[in-house]
Amino acid sequence: MSRFLVVAALLISALMLSSQTGHAAGWHYYDLECPVAIGDKTMKFVAMQPKKNIDRVCDALAETGPSVIVLDAGDNELRDMKWDIRILRADAPNATPDPETSVVGRLPLQKFRNGMVNFDHSFDAPGNYVLYVKFTSDDGAKSYIGQHPFSVGLVTDNEMYLYAAFAVFALILSGVIFTLWRQGKLGFQLPDVLSKK
Repeated sequence: MSRFLVVAALLISALMLSSQTGHAAGWHYYDLECPVAIGDKTMKFVAMQPKKNIDRVCDALAETGPSVIVLDAGDNELRDMKWDIRILRADAPNATPDPETSVVGRLPLQKFRNGMVNFDHSFDAPGNYVLYVKFTSDDGAKSYIGQHPFSVGLVTDNEMYLYAAFAVFALILSGVIFTLWRQGKLGFQLPDVLSKK
């Protein structure tokens, strides 16, 4: 029975490692969960910190510092428009900052005919941010605006759940070990420092 558990654990570990290796090798450069709504069109957003790790994220960069943001618009109409790309500082996770006064980074207004742009930005402070992109036609008659909120250097809800789950697991495991120790079922004896006087 114990050999079966060891083999199962090794198999699961190997599968997890192989999926991480495929991800690290660039099999999934974009996450499908990272679309930015631009009117009735969409654009893909990916952020990463290649000097720190290989993770590509949609909504939460783990740390401040140098980062790379990648945008990809597959729509031909968007490719023929001028792109105004800004990074805005937000006061809260779902806030809508002013695109004129909250700018912490901005690219020069230009067209990206291949529909893709990647740029570097160094985040100096942890907090909430919004990627703001405005697409404008040459004659200015048509425009689209897209906004994508993300955080930098903050603990996310998923991380809080993970920490809480780990704390509960550690507490339960400690209780089981203590109970087995008190019943003498551990297979070895720990020194009983409580009974010595």
